[in-house]
Amino acid sequence: MIPLGVIGLVTILAYTDHITRNPILCLIAPGLGFGPCMVMGTSYILSGSYTWTAFVSSLIPFFLVSNLLLLNQFPDVDADRTIGRNHIPILKGRQSAAMLYGFLLAGAYGSILIGFATGVIPPAGLAGLGTVVIAIPAVRGVIRHADDIPKLVPYMARNVLITIVTPVLLAAGMLWDATW
Repeated sequence: MIPLGVIGLVTILAYTDHITRNPILCLIAPGLGFGPCMVMGTSYILSGSYTWTAFVSSLIPFFLVSNLLLLNQFPDVDADRTIGRNHIPILKGRQSAAMLYGFLLAGAYGSILIGFATGVIPPAGLAGLGTVVIAIPAVRGVIRHADDIPKLVPYMARNVLITIVTPVLLAAGMLWDATW
């Protein structure tokens, strides 16, 4: 548990002064905290060991939460730039960040598929793919409206829904599989 605790503690302590000034760290830090640190930490506490199921499952919130913060940076580009923050939408522009949004979302769904293909996520865990029907139009909308914040807002709301519902569906499917 100590390695995950140290990663979490360093992330918290370094976030404002250091991580927010490095685009890559700013991108991965939120997902690292909500993905591997929380999911694998909880799994370790409950089982006493690290498992591939916990690792692969932790990748889903890793990608989704990193994406949530990425998309939430779009409206703040000008304000963040003035106070010294440096994140992907500032460094590469909103349009490039919108493309990255699509890739990270694909990473979340790809993690579910890889977990299933390798046998660490049971068949019912594929329920986590249920949000794809919301995700595809969200990606299209984010790419289309990356520079038009008022038109982007509804897609940001859909992204929140995707970020919450995808892990819930995955967990429900895994629970279903374990009880039947």
